[in-house]
Amino acid sequence: MADLIERISAAVHDRWMATKRSQGVISRTSETGEEMMVPYDQLSELAKDLDRNSVRAVLEAVVAAGYEILPKRGDGAHS
Repeated sequence: MADLIERISAAVHDRWMATKRSQGVISRTSETGEEMMVPYDQLSELAKDLDRNSVRAVLEAVVAAGYEILPKRGDGAHS
């Protein structure tokens, strides 16, 4: 599950950056002064946790709504 959260968190961050760039934003700093408009793997763990916590909340809400999260067939984990 940790790998799934990390992969989705990176994708969420990439989408956030793309949206900001499409709005003309080239720099965004966090409350701690960290530049956030960098690739996910360049963020501090604290900054990555912002995305991870959002992803966890969404996944928990999906499960609470009665859905299961399963890997696609062919990924080896579920058949």
